[in-house]
Amino acid sequence: MEYEYIESDWIYDLESYPNIFTMCVVHSSGKWMKVYEISDRKNEIEGVLKCLRYFVTNKCRMVGFNNIGYDYTLIHEIITAAKKAKKEGQSASVTANELYKLTTKIIKSMKDEKFSINVREVDHVIPQVDLFKIHHFDNKARSTSLKMLEFNMRSDEIDDLPFPVGKYLNDSEKDVLVTYNKKDVTETLKFYRRSIPAINLREELTEKFGFDCTNFNDTKIGKELFIRSLEKESPGCCYSYSKRGRTIKQTKRDKIIIKDCLFPYIKFDRPEFKAVHEWFKRQVITETKGVFSDLLEHNLGNVAKYAEMKVKKVKFKAAPTEQDINEVKAEFPLGWVEETELKAMEIVKNSDGNPVKESYIDDNGKQKTRNVKVPKKSYHWCYNIAETLNVVINGFRFDYGVGGIHGAKQGTVKATETKKLKTLDVASYYPNMAIANQIYPEHLGKTFCKVYKQLYQERKRHAKGSAANNALKLALNGTYGDSNNEFSPLYDPKYTMSITIGGQLSLCMLMEKLIDQCSAEIIMCNTDGFEYLIESEHIPVAEQLVKEWEELTGLQMEGDDYDVMYIRDVNNYVSITESGKVKTKGAYEVLPYDQIGWHKNQSSMVIAQAVLHELLGKGGAEDYIRNHKDPYDFMLRTKVPRSSSLVLVMDDITEIELQNICRYYPSTKGGSLVKIMPPLIEGEPNRRLGIDTEWKVLPCNKMVDFDWNINYDYYISAATKLLDGVK
Repeated sequence: MEYEYIESDWIYDLESYPNIFTMCVVHSSGKWMKVYEISDRKNEIEGVLKCLRYFVTNKCRMVGFNNIGYDYTLIHEIITAAKKAKKEGQSASVTANELYKLTTKIIKSMKDEKFSINVREVDHVIPQVDLFKIHHFDNKARSTSLKMLEFNMRSDEIDDLPFPVGKYLNDSEKDVLVTYNKKDVTETLKFYRRSIPAINLREELTEKFGFDCTNFNDTKIGKELFIRSLEKESPGCCYSYSKRGRTIKQTKRDKIIIKDCLFPYIKFDRPEFKAVHEWFKRQVITETKGVFSDLLEHNLGNVAKYAEMKVKKVKFKAAPTEQDINEVKAEFPLGWVEETELKAMEIVKNSDGNPVKESYIDDNGKQKTRNVKVPKKSYHWCYNIAETLNVVINGFRFDYGVGGIHGAKQGTVKATETKKLKTLDVASYYPNMAIANQIYPEHLGKTFCKVYKQLYQERKRHAKGSAANNALKLALNGTYGDSNNEFSPLYDPKYTMSITIGGQLSLCMLMEKLIDQCSAEIIMCNTDGFEYLIESEHIPVAEQLVKEWEELTGLQMEGDDYDVMYIRDVNNYVSITESGKVKTKGAYEVLPYDQIGWHKNQSSMVIAQAVLHELLGKGGAEDYIRNHKDPYDFMLRTKVPRSSSLVLVMDDITEIELQNICRYYPSTKGGSLVKIMPPLIEGEPNRRLGIDTEWKVLPCNKMVDFDWNINYDYYISAATKLLDGVK
């Protein structure tokens, strides 16, 4: 099979131990793999330098995985040492131990990004392409190791680091390390081939827009393009410059008056939506995280009449006195005392504290006395709390949050001969919300909206899928998120709140009209759109209401008709349009493995496939699972940190040590996976945590070991739960 590659690219990876350093390189075509070793048994420093000189002379790029964060710093050290030796008329001399000491410094610095010892990219002697950065794996939420990628890429073998970091290796262990280094380079090459479209895009954008975005993730490309466009339109609006360098311009606020964030056209007729609108008008916040959650009943005002709330309890030590009640009431004003009779008994005592006695006749007819006992009682102060700001209308719960509105009916919803199931989404929600309402970070002024509009219109002039169209899309969509990023020149949290609160209330205006004037039933809503059931006879009126709403808000709606929706919740569902287009989300997501985000856990994909198979009416999920022939779709993965270990515990209690990253599958054979962790307190035994404890499993890091002794019940059980979730 032929793969696309870039002629100037060389893939590489390093390994560093106290008495051995290895560098493996291979051309992007997959040819000319070579390993260089610096150790106590051989010294191939001249080979390393010759290789690096070739890269410089022929204007090659070195491609790696987290190479800017780690590998290149070692390469730069070797180059620097060689230059110094040449200047002094000596031969280059770099030892494995010196490189290992630098390795430990790099690893320590990674824990504190402010004090990273990475070489600045402008100082790179050889250009670097870092797949880790391109795919944004340096973001904590997307953090992904090469070993996890090996699982997602369905590699035949997944090999973890064979020796503990810092170990002195003997000669046979050095040979194993060399083989491992080659394997890592082979896997990096494989991921490079998957990344060629992203690399090509960055080359095109670098050429078109004039800034080097080779190692930028998608979000960073968008931010950089938007910020550069702002600076071009109004120089100095994002940064100020002095002898000490560049300073970000921002709008920081000690408080945000939400009333000032609301659009003047927002108006409601229903008391539920009116209550929410009025509640927002009263709010003054000092931060933007979690401010609309865990709301006490007395803080909800009229919203409390229409909100779903949960009862929480504070336990009294004994029957509460008036003082006890007043103290807890100060914190939770709208509450009540709940007295509960328990099964346990207690002795009744008189005012002097002595047990109260009673007479009774025993089994032999003799009269005796005993302590009087009554059931114990517990006492709680109960109060209502709303987990989110919410109201319920016609059985549908609308949840309001910092990120936007959401809500969903659970189950299966189908269009009928007389009812249509429709979906509406705001076109380019974040950009158009700002453009239409002239909202902008205060320090950027109306220039922000002008540039936003220019980029929006510019994108329309480029074909979908083109580099320019993709870049402009990234610029338009990434801007909103950066408005709440305290390290960005777009930072103004009032802008963020204006978009989110204004946006969700605007959507509520349209939903209210459809509910009241068309008897529409809201099925789901999420940030920028919603789905609803409507009688066919009301559709003309609904279309007119949408048109009027668009004229009022300056926004545009895009829509479609669904045949059916299978909904577990707002983030997990399947929808099928009348034309047969299928959309899957969350636990129900079904895509080819190489089209799913590389950072996602692709374990047991057969489950969602089987569920979709049944929902589409193609047959039962169980039959699909039992007859499925791709073993990779049955695989699961787990990973434990290097401070812990992973073992397979067999029926006879013997333990088989496994590598820390493990591919496995539930089997009719095998044993139990157990994670062994260090104790929390020194001297105590190690902690043990079972993984998939109800099932026997077999490790399968080498697919050659796979056997079709699958325990299908595991997958059938999971599929059944997903199907039950949408019934």
